[in-house]
Amino acid sequence: MSLKKRGIWGSVVVLGVAVATFVAAEKHLNADEDLYKELKPLMESMAIIQNNYVDADKVKSKDLVEGAIKGMMGQLDPFSQYMDPQENADMSSDTKGSFGGLGIEISQKEKVLVVVSPIEDTPADKAGVKAGDAILKIDGVSTDGLELMDAVHKMRGEPGTKVTITVWREGMAAPKDLTITRAVIKIRSVKSNLMDGQVGYIRLSTFMGKSAEDFGTALDQLESQGAQSLVIDLRNNPGGLLNAAADIAGHFVPKGKVIVSTASRYKDRDMEFDSDGGDLWNKPTVVLINGGSASASEILAGCLQDYSLAVVVGTKSFGKGSVQTILPLSDGAGLRLTTAKYLTPKGHSLHGVGVTPDVISDEEPLSKLVQDLADSDSYALFWKDYLVEHPAFSFKEEAVKSAVKVSESSWQVLKPETKEDILLKEFGDWLGQHGHATSMEDLGRDRLQLLGKLKEELARKQGGEDAARIAALDEDPQVKAALGVLKVEQVMAERGKSK
Repeated sequence: MSLKKRGIWGSVVVLGVAVATFVAAEKHLNADEDLYKELKPLMESMAIIQNNYVDADKVKSKDLVEGAIKGMMGQLDPFSQYMDPQENADMSSDTKGSFGGLGIEISQKEKVLVVVSPIEDTPADKAGVKAGDAILKIDGVSTDGLELMDAVHKMRGEPGTKVTITVWREGMAAPKDLTITRAVIKIRSVKSNLMDGQVGYIRLSTFMGKSAEDFGTALDQLESQGAQSLVIDLRNNPGGLLNAAADIAGHFVPKGKVIVSTASRYKDRDMEFDSDGGDLWNKPTVVLINGGSASASEILAGCLQDYSLAVVVGTKSFGKGSVQTILPLSDGAGLRLTTAKYLTPKGHSLHGVGVTPDVISDEEPLSKLVQDLADSDSYALFWKDYLVEHPAFSFKEEAVKSAVKVSESSWQVLKPETKEDILLKEFGDWLGQHGHATSMEDLGRDRLQLLGKLKEELARKQGGEDAARIAALDEDPQVKAALGVLKVEQVMAERGKSK
């Protein structure tokens, strides 16, 4: 990835944040008489407050100035924030691959604290936090009016300590408390495997320092294994290093073509990221996105969509397409200020708009029964008991019985009871014995989701987390939609060759 700049602006772009080193004060202020007149009421207000407010310990100049700055930033957008010296220092921990916390990317929508997405395999993800969840309380205290960076600090803490967040999402009868144990967040951002024999699958959970290198390695491995098409899964990927996203796009975009550009108030500060055009992958490709795909994820998806290098499948992305620049203040504090917007190669702004998929495929929320059983760890507990008596259990079916003649005048296929049928009945019996009495009607209604969860948990028991992840993909409706698109793409490609 090569970077073209008109001017001397910025350096590395992190989570949509450009860490800049230029001084942004005096010469850009319109320091005329009107400005001083507009500042005069602020100074008068400070003097009146300091001289007259009842509690003298609450009117220190530093606190009042900090409050005024926060007020100014609050008039802009959810992503522009004032950071005190400690918060400013903490910004550097966000992209180093490990940090203490829950493992979620958060933002604000209409002054409500919302989850952009949980990071895969982190405490928040395992606790059931979902993209789009509204966080109403942190440790019982309302988040109403809470600033974004303050919320981040309340949720971060020493590894091993607990925090309770109260979340609400559409479809919930009432808000739900989730108590989560903080941990050092170590992120494995790239995971891959071969599906259906010839479909490469790469999961990108975030864009970190080594993500581009790991993506290239995974792509090479899949190609050597015979992959004839590719699924790039960016669902619930909150973004990360723009440089990493641009380098990954370089595997698809020809050399010299624009991957992403920025548009700001000052043309001499605009940037353009061009492809270095490495070993190009030119086989059918699908990119999966959803409402938790943000920032760098949207840049990659939007770029490949603009050049018709991939079909985008899923639901509309988050719409975080702006650059926040860290501007230092003299006391060690900083301003996280929106200074530009990202544009796709065709000049489309992502900010507040997001990427609209070429093929809409909705996510399938878990039913209340399936989610309640997951919350109570019932799937894992069932297998713990069941595998004692059936240690070699597999869902693989034996040979299917053939049709049998039932009368001289008619034939009927007697469908044998499958292993799935038998296991679901045994799971229902186990639930009844362990205080979760469930009717066969309920089990039948949620059959596919229940079997999916049971298969995922069995894979985890037998092969670990990677095996569980692959098993979950087999039951994922959006992945199935992606595979369907790839089949069409491959047919069309073959037809094109035969002409």
